[in-house]
Amino acid sequence: MAVSALRKSTQHAGSGNLPDKDVLMNLFEQMVLLRKFETVAQVACRKGETPGFLHLYIGQEATGVGVCAHLRRSDWVTSTHRGHGHALAKGADPRRVMAELFGKVDGICGGRGGTMHLYDRSVGLFGTNGIVGAGIGHAVGIGMSARQQGRDDIGVAFFGDGAANHGAFHEGLNFAAVNNAPAVFICENNLYATATPLKSITLNPEIATKAQSYGMPGVAVDGNDVFAVWLAMKEATDRARSGKGPTLIEAKTYRTVGHHEGDPVIGTYRTQEEVDAWIKRDPIDMFRKRLVEDYGVADADDLADIEAHIDKIVQEALEFARNSPEPDPATVRQHVYASPINPPEALKSRPTGETRIQGWLEAVRDGIAEEMRANEAILYFGEGTGERGGSFAHTKNLFQEFGAHRMVDTPISEQGFTAAAVGASATGTRTVSDLMFADFAFETTGQIFLQAAKLRYMSNGEMSAPIVVRAGAGALRSSGPHHSGMYHPIFAHMPGLIVCVPSNPADAKGLMKTALRAADPVIMLEPKALFASKGPVPVGEDHYVPFGSARIARSGKHITIVAAGQMVARSLEAADLLAAQGVDVEVVDLRTIMPLDVNTIVESVRKTHRLLVVDEAWAMCGMGGEIAQTINELAYDELDGPAGRLHTAPTSHPFAPVLERAMLVDTARIMDGVRSVIAGKAPVPDHWHTTGIVADAAPTTAAPAQETAPVVAAPAKAAPALNASDEPINMPFGDLTVSEGTLVKWLKVVGDAVKQGDVVAEIETDKAVVEIEAPATGILSAIDQTVGAVVPMGGRIGGIRK
Repeated sequence: MAVSALRKSTQHAGSGNLPDKDVLMNLFEQMVLLRKFETVAQVACRKGETPGFLHLYIGQEATGVGVCAHLRRSDWVTSTHRGHGHALAKGADPRRVMAELFGKVDGICGGRGGTMHLYDRSVGLFGTNGIVGAGIGHAVGIGMSARQQGRDDIGVAFFGDGAANHGAFHEGLNFAAVNNAPAVFICENNLYATATPLKSITLNPEIATKAQSYGMPGVAVDGNDVFAVWLAMKEATDRARSGKGPTLIEAKTYRTVGHHEGDPVIGTYRTQEEVDAWIKRDPIDMFRKRLVEDYGVADADDLADIEAHIDKIVQEALEFARNSPEPDPATVRQHVYASPINPPEALKSRPTGETRIQGWLEAVRDGIAEEMRANEAILYFGEGTGERGGSFAHTKNLFQEFGAHRMVDTPISEQGFTAAAVGASATGTRTVSDLMFADFAFETTGQIFLQAAKLRYMSNGEMSAPIVVRAGAGALRSSGPHHSGMYHPIFAHMPGLIVCVPSNPADAKGLMKTALRAADPVIMLEPKALFASKGPVPVGEDHYVPFGSARIARSGKHITIVAAGQMVARSLEAADLLAAQGVDVEVVDLRTIMPLDVNTIVESVRKTHRLLVVDEAWAMCGMGGEIAQTINELAYDELDGPAGRLHTAPTSHPFAPVLERAMLVDTARIMDGVRSVIAGKAPVPDHWHTTGIVADAAPTTAAPAQETAPVVAAPAKAAPALNASDEPINMPFGDLTVSEGTLVKWLKVVGDAVKQGDVVAEIETDKAVVEIEAPATGILSAIDQTVGAVVPMGGRIGGIRK
């Protein structure tokens, strides 16, 4: 329910609930600090002393100060592009903040972040932020992280009225509410989103009332009345710390400066009359008068002494910034990744030990469970990944062991829960964000690229967000354009992000375990086509695979194939077939795309003198061009001919099987590519809209290929011949990633009469027990598979005579 701030403020003051003098005087002092700091920064900007944008907080001081007065250093705030005031109110050193605005080495982030990217772990400043609304979800994760660690600290998100129309607002507040997160959301409604009036872009400009949609309290306060803000925040803070959940506070305030320095104060979207009216309600002037005339806790001299003290602090900050050295250009590459990039566990040498055959999903589930047992500060966020066990059964049984508070079922809100995962991971509770399909990552790519991947660098190495983003990737059985993409080149383009594309169950488990120990954000792109595959996996809980360490999947001497994910399996198939023709192929399995193990590729090419890159992703700006050019730069003299590249055709993934097979790389195309490279005429990828390509170099249409999904189940025994009137009973095709089932029960015997739709048998897959219904009315004439048999999807188990 929205509450009038002014009325609430008067009621509390009149009822004897006024805080003591020290609290009141500190509120005044903090507001003066924010105002004078911004005024000095404004002058420095106009003189050209500070580079880049400058978004000032002048006029909004009461909100930041009133909110932060209730926060501990161990609480965290997330901020906006207008966040100097929040940083100072949270306790950041004015000297270091000013130096950061100057881009100096003594700045709060060493000059790496600047005005819109201020971070300070020591005072709980999660960051000012250049992306509107981006910090809302971080505050949710911060609160959940504190709760998981047994603390009553809270996350507080500052954002503007413009963010209230952003998906981040809806997703963040809803996720906070359903998880009862200890968080407070502060909307600083200054009436304009850049230059757009709030009233012109929403039919409900009362932002506090929007809280009702999420089932949380919403409070509207006079954001220029520091005591009103203080009172509202006191109640919201107490609520969050006591486990009663989040609150939305709308602070109605006003900036009396332009959107940024250089933006006209009036004349384009505001009038002089409007600005003047708000200046008369200046938060510092109003509180100064109240301290003297209403509360009687100070006189003019007391307040003048405070202002003189602040003048000295701010001038010292200015001189500190001016005298601070420029950053050393030689340090520009520092703090992109952790150093070393691998956790110690991944670098330990381990003797080859016992293995057991496991399916991909089972192996990765085991790895996650092992790490969650070892570290209680690991959470798992995903849609349907709790009790249901995930769309692929990839989290099966984890909910039963670790409970709903760790295996968190989320709304369909990839941006919201990934942002929360970033906040939690950066504050001590490593979190997996399960996006189901890699295509869905684009719903939250800003959180992955702009927040998680850049946090270490922006904060000058003081913070990191070791989130693990998990997604099923790549083509599989007509999944269509929105569920089939393999986007590792896009993610590998972003410094600060580790990109894994495993090719077998052992590596999938080992890389996941390493990711859950690493200090950087990791995206695990698991090829869906391999979910049904099986392979040897080391026994024990100490199996880790290091980042940036490729594997020689097959040794050879005539040509090197470099691949990742399911293309490794296709390349190995091609290599085995080519071996019978006298061509000895070496296959390099990259395992991680970033970091890229260049040394292993170079050493292999030095042995074979030929290179073919096989990649499921598209060619344009892709992995094939990157690796081929790397060899040109580092081992050109070793090549006996040009490097070749094979890529998925540059189209969306079609639904029709015949079309999908035509656009994918298959075993036959790899064999042709190997022959072409050895013949000295490397295949040229189709780039679709490039011009000037030589006609005879254009790719030819491949012959229809086999399904790309690996067949791992033992084939069912051959079915007996049926009479023309017999109807087969088959294992149904019920899931993209389940390739087989075990027959667990027959409910009928040969000779029984059955009606169409009767349940005749039960088969258990990795995901569930599946009932098999009679496809026709008649007599059960044959049982071809006995209990315990493993049957491929679509395989015959019996027959009905109609």
